[in-house]
Amino acid sequence: MQSRFDDRDAAGAVSASPGVPETLALRTYTARLLGAEPSLVLHGGGNTSAKGRATTLLGEDVEIMWIKGSGWDLATIEPPGHPAVRLAPLRALRALPTLSDEDMVNALRLALLDAAAPTPSVEALLHAFLPARFVEHTHANAVLSIVDQANAHDLCRELFGDGLVWVPYVMPGFTLAKRCAQAFDAASKMGTPQVIVLERHGIFTFGETAQESYERMIAAVTRAERFIADRRATVVMPSVTRDAAREARFLPRLRGALAKAAEVPAERGPILAVRATESVLSFLDLPHAKQLSQIGCATPDHVLRTKPVPLYVRDDEDLEAKILDYAALYDAYFDTMTRAKGVTRTKLDPWPRVVLVPKVGIVAVGKTRAEAEIAADVYEHTIDVVLDATYVGKYAPLGRSDLFDVEYWSLEQAKLKKGADLPLARAIALVTGAASGIGQATAARLAELGAHVMLVDREDVARDPKRAGQLAFAKADVTREAEVAAAIAGCVRAFGGLDVVVSNAGDAPEGMLHTPEGQDALRGSLETNLLAHATVARLGAAVMLAQGRGGCLLFNASKAAFNPGPGFGPYAVAKSALVALMKQHAVDLGKHGIRANAVNADRVRTKLFEGGVLESRAKARGLEVDAYFRANLLEREVLASDVAEAFAYLAGARATTGCVVTVDGGNAAAFPR
Repeated sequence: MQSRFDDRDAAGAVSASPGVPETLALRTYTARLLGAEPSLVLHGGGNTSAKGRATTLLGEDVEIMWIKGSGWDLATIEPPGHPAVRLAPLRALRALPTLSDEDMVNALRLALLDAAAPTPSVEALLHAFLPARFVEHTHANAVLSIVDQANAHDLCRELFGDGLVWVPYVMPGFTLAKRCAQAFDAASKMGTPQVIVLERHGIFTFGETAQESYERMIAAVTRAERFIADRRATVVMPSVTRDAAREARFLPRLRGALAKAAEVPAERGPILAVRATESVLSFLDLPHAKQLSQIGCATPDHVLRTKPVPLYVRDDEDLEAKILDYAALYDAYFDTMTRAKGVTRTKLDPWPRVVLVPKVGIVAVGKTRAEAEIAADVYEHTIDVVLDATYVGKYAPLGRSDLFDVEYWSLEQAKLKKGADLPLARAIALVTGAASGIGQATAARLAELGAHVMLVDREDVARDPKRAGQLAFAKADVTREAEVAAAIAGCVRAFGGLDVVVSNAGDAPEGMLHTPEGQDALRGSLETNLLAHATVARLGAAVMLAQGRGGCLLFNASKAAFNPGPGFGPYAVAKSALVALMKQHAVDLGKHGIRANAVNADRVRTKLFEGGVLESRAKARGLEVDAYFRANLLEREVLASDVAEAFAYLAGARATTGCVVTVDGGNAAAFPR
């Protein structure tokens, strides 16, 4: 592992943080260097600190410590992510024989200089009890491969020599902080400590400067990497490549089985994230992959993301039965641990967070794509730890009893955000024609309501960085079946399935049907405004049927389906047929819980009116352009957002199918009849 420290970048970090003490600016800079290495820390893991001085409101000069706050990620941490705490009251706690977790957190908050700052890391006391000015803690993959061994102490002594401070496993918190301090003091009497290694947990380094402390971590991890490399045998891993067709068939089945087992409401399900790198697929193809996967987590923090073990299943097995078996084993684990420990706990759900599937990959499960991606990241790195551990000796991480203590530890549970679900949470939607107009507004509204959305258009779709994990994009012409199929497969790969299809893309051709030109326009309109919708619906319904959890097909029809305008036959005929297509899907798919509905909008300012169509339609109605948009019973212009609201309503209207919702400001001639 190479050091990323750069003197110019460090100086730049200081100058770019006006009003921030230099010590804190450098602490933030090197903390982000650690966070940039996924093999060191992942998603909120690890913690960093620096000691300095500050002046209180009363003018007191006090010794303080900046310590990583709960909820911050080292990869993106900013100076406020290291709240300042008074050191003296924290160091005084070391004299106590015991301290409950709740009292510890209270003491940490009482020591804050800013009452509004985030709660300091649960390992803040450990940092406070150490004398070094800068301290960092990581769960480096290479170190975990060594400390997850039955003879880890001997291996670490061989690796780090007299500079090692060894601490047998104990849960994070007050007791760990005291033991680390005691071990450090004892080692200091014998020499100069260089590194603290926590059995089956991770590693601490320290120094008087940000650079020294950071580079000691890099050096220690590099030493561990070389230690492993020297013992790595030449192993021929099976060569396995991603099978996209197998994946596309499997993911909806898995999502449906997970939703059914957990009794998730119809048309909803977990969000899935897939990792199918060559190394992951090769690991899963090993004859002993299942056995290795069931041993346990690489470090205790991971249990919150992955459960104690993943579900290992082949894609041709009865998925629902396997999931129920997994849940039964989790229930037994919970019951055994609570009885053995004599404690009462509220059981977490028993469903897997990681599913390992040979030929498919790691399939991580979450309420959101972001949550699933975290679990996938964690287990992808777990595979690296497991394999390297087998080169060193035998993978032997924490047992179930210790994992249970962490999984049901109130301070770790607080890291998992809880809150009420949005109306379309855990729904996966696909919207065609999503680059502009009604499609763009609809995709945005569905996302606001909690859905994960695949945006499809033949043009480039603008990205929304605020919803990066919630949205996916595919470029496709809906008149080309292969491109539609690829877009839907992309949706399945991005999120795991499909619940809501908004078939919106279309155009607005004009022409007189009694002329050859009009008939040619009709032929093209049927292709775009009817048959393309049929393709989107058919391929989308296939995913819904594979899930077995119902679904919703929504079509953007038109007021013209009921009230055609002069010279607009090619458009009106196709849209009338589209309404008939919707009704037929409602009839045929209702028994599978799949609903079909349409929205009939009118006179919405979109690209359909470009190229002179707007002026032509206004003239055909004998109206000026602006008046054309307000020519309805409500005398108001219909907006794309109005249509989006109708689609959003239908996406959640569980008892509605075969329905046409009008969004036209009121047009008596187009009332459904």
